Amino acid sequence: MTVRGVLVFALVLVLDPVPARADLVSEAFVRGNEAYWKGNYPAAVEAYEQVRSLGPVHEDLYFNLGNAYYRANQLGPAILNYERALALDPTQEDAQFNLKTARALSSRRAHDRIEGADRDPLWIRVVTTFTTSFVTWTFVILYLLAFSGLFALRLLEAGLARAGVGAVTLLLFVAAIVSGGLLGARAYLDERVQMGIVLPDALAVKDGPDPNYRTAFEVHAGLKVQMVEKDQDWVRVRLANGLDGWVRDRDVGRL
Repeated sequence: MTVRGVLVFALVLVLDPVPARADLVSEAFVRGNEAYWKGNYPAAVEAYEQVRSLGPVHEDLYFNLGNAYYRANQLGPAILNYERALALDPTQEDAQFNLKTARALSSRRAHDRIEGADRDPLWIRVVTTFTTSFVTWTFVILYLLAFSGLFALRLLEAGLARAGVGAVTLLLFVAAIVSGGLLGARAYLDERVQMGIVLPDALAVKDGPDPNYRTAFEVHAGLKVQMVEKDQDWVRVRLANGLDGWVRDRDVGRL
């Protein structure tokens, strides 16, 4: 299976007040594109990672990184960067397709078969369907429309029109409450729940933060986990099915 689409050449960069740094970003991005098209995928990864280290955050950059890592046969980092791209733009179809492709390949390679570990909890799937900005604006607009309906009710006399406006206003308030709940859940997810992606092809999860502890189970590249707590260079991770254990911090990429 191969990833779909071509690299995006027109990276939209965040305006940088330091021209020298903007030049470095542009040069590294072009260098990464050239290396990719020449088939030098490790060099493309290095160039795109340099861009990322300079500060720009954009779905096109993460998409390119995902493609370069995939071609370099590093599925964990590839999936991590496709996930990062989709966190910024959930509608990016090429990233969706490539993520599905990379996950399918990783699953075929994996020897672990842990029931229920590959699917996010329902509440996370719901709140990440849309971007934070979309949910925020939806809540604001519904809230304002609902209060506009209340104001209109004060001006209308009893009758069919007032009853219709009242029903619409009630629906708007319900929708505003739902979108507000989604916004609150998304804020909680972004601020309090640290998710990560397993990077190595195979990773032993220990019962404690030390290599001498017993191996509880194994996980594979691309598996999404919750990072619960940290102990020096170890982190306790929790799977979607509730299993948890300890792995080296360097073996999990933060989303």
